[in-house]
Amino acid sequence: MKATTSDLLYQIWFIILCGLGGLLLSLMGLPIGWMIGSLIFACLLSLWPPKKSGVNVKKGLNRFWFLIGQYLLGIELGRNVNMSVMTIFQENWITVILVISTSILFSFGTGLFLYRFSRADKLTGLLATSPGGIATMPAIAEEVGANIGVVTAVQAMRVFLVVTIIPVVLFCIVNGSGTEGLTSNPVVESPIQAAGYPLFVWTIPIMLAAFAGAFIGKRIKLPAPWLIGSLLGVIIFESASTTFVDNTLTFFWPHSIVVIGQILIGTSIGSRFRKSMFIGLKRIMIVSTLGTLLLIGAMYFCAYIVSSFTGISLVTSVLAFAPGGVVEMSTAAVSLHADSTFVVAVQTLRIIMVILLLPSFIKFIHKREVAKKANAGTSIVG
Repeated sequence: MKATTSDLLYQIWFIILCGLGGLLLSLMGLPIGWMIGSLIFACLLSLWPPKKSGVNVKKGLNRFWFLIGQYLLGIELGRNVNMSVMTIFQENWITVILVISTSILFSFGTGLFLYRFSRADKLTGLLATSPGGIATMPAIAEEVGANIGVVTAVQAMRVFLVVTIIPVVLFCIVNGSGTEGLTSNPVVESPIQAAGYPLFVWTIPIMLAAFAGAFIGKRIKLPAPWLIGSLLGVIIFESASTTFVDNTLTFFWPHSIVVIGQILIGTSIGSRFRKSMFIGLKRIMIVSTLGTLLLIGAMYFCAYIVSSFTGISLVTSVLAFAPGGVVEMSTAAVSLHADSTFVVAVQTLRIIMVILLLPSFIKFIHKREVAKKANAGTSIVG
């Protein structure tokens, strides 16, 4: 019992130390800074633990913390899928589905490109280049046994390139044309307090719905059930609530809870880093950078076509379909006077499509790879 309590205290202390790293990066203005900073600090403390730091997490954090982080992240993603998102999807569903599907196919191609020209295995290559978000892809990588070090590094590099290239290019376009990035799409109003009840009244039911989704997801062997299951639980509950609540359901969910989820995920992933994961990383980063630049160019071309045949402005279209993150692209949309509602909706839908479809596809690929190795071994013995 004493050993268990001691381990728990060590892990809590480790999480607090890594959270300070998240605080440091968040003060620099990075939207996902809490997770990245915690991940970096956890990685450094795991690889080179200071003697007097009190850190003793040789085998990584207990998986319990990682599942809590996934659970909180799933609720946050589900919270973003409100009626505003559904309305915009209904108005432009053909265009959105086609372009999002194209972006996923391009990312798969980039993953195969990474696998072909670097030392990354196929599973790691596909996860590293999938535009599902820097917070979700390493989590899925940990679930399926991919190299989380490579996945995290490539995902961070992709977001960095998108955030530094896309807004600058669009800023030049807006200034050069003398027009703003406004679109003809009407901006849907934000969700309002449901049925006059205080926001915190709905928090417990939402959390229970998310837990039920995660529990059922685990029973039916859903990939990453604490992430995908909780996400689906929230979406289903919010959709069902429209039968007895006139307005869009909102609930008390402070940003501090999202921060805790980021810290837990970042710390859990970083604590599992080992020096062997970074072998051949230089070549992987060079190849993935080239692949990411090609992906950005391809999605810019798709966004240009969408803008040409619809009433959506080029700036809004590019930000909506860019392989970046929800927070980063929506922030750029506000700065460039684009339709931030459309940008958030499309970015959120892309992430949801990726995390719903990718794990099953990854498991299929993984089974094929295992079967090939088994057949190869049998033929050699024969």
